[in-house]
Amino acid sequence: DFGDILGGLGDVFSFGDLFGGRRRGGPKRGSDLRYDLEITFDEAAKGTETTIQVPRLETCATCHGSGAASGTSPVTCPHCRGTGQIRRQQGFFTIAHTCGQCRGAGRIVQKPCLTCHGATQVQADRKLTVKIPAGIATGQRLRLHGEGEHGVASGPPGDLYVVIGVQEHAFFRRDGNDLVFEMPVSYPTLALGGEITVPTLDGTDKLKIPEGTAAGSTFRLRSKGMPDVSGRGRGDLYVNVQVDVPKKLSKDQKSLLQQLAKALPADKFEPRAQDASEDRNLFDRVKDIFG
Repeated sequence: DFGDILGGLGDVFSFGDLFGGRRRGGPKRGSDLRYDLEITFDEAAKGTETTIQVPRLETCATCHGSGAASGTSPVTCPHCRGTGQIRRQQGFFTIAHTCGQCRGAGRIVQKPCLTCHGATQVQADRKLTVKIPAGIATGQRLRLHGEGEHGVASGPPGDLYVVIGVQEHAFFRRDGNDLVFEMPVSYPTLALGGEITVPTLDGTDKLKIPEGTAAGSTFRLRSKGMPDVSGRGRGDLYVNVQVDVPKKLSKDQKSLLQQLAKALPADKFEPRAQDASEDRNLFDRVKDIFG
């Protein structure tokens, strides 16, 4: 397009300046800011409120953003006569470029403010209270409207984005709004069945283990996971049971286990399948593995 054709002329004059675009000294929106906030897993699960301190540029309170010392005011730039642009005639074209004296502001500060030194803004720390909703996850962000850097020349302020990082839990693993927990269970409980106590976000809950439960089996506790950040219910808690093998045994325990080992079938591989063809295919694969 026409803008692309004139793109190479940017070093001489800007495309906006060529047709009398908005001068640079006009209102300018403040920059957006990012603040990284790390919270605990429990804080993410229950929601929390915390205070943060954000460094940002604010309008100078001494000169109220004029850049001029107390008792003085900026004066109209004599070079551009307040337009912020210098125009030159070249053939059929009138070329406009930013005034180098006032830098497009149209005004000149003769006596700078002692606080901001004419910059109109100063660096300051802003304390803010941030409400974090329950169920928030790592990478999600909260937008605080108007809490970014102040605008220039009465321009609107930017926004502040608080980016959340959630610490890992000691034993819960998060999968969306669901939680996964590996629960060590004794072999007798898996073999004979029983009831175990499972930790949850709200405390503890009871879980029934059926007789003959295999290690690696997973049980679901509905609505025991993380809250949805939008407030629509909760995820589930998935309990994956694993055999709790004791590292040290007493003589009596060893004796009992040895008696049990004699009473149980010897360990051996027995391929199981739904039908003969599946059994044959599985056995063939095992033969291929072991030669």
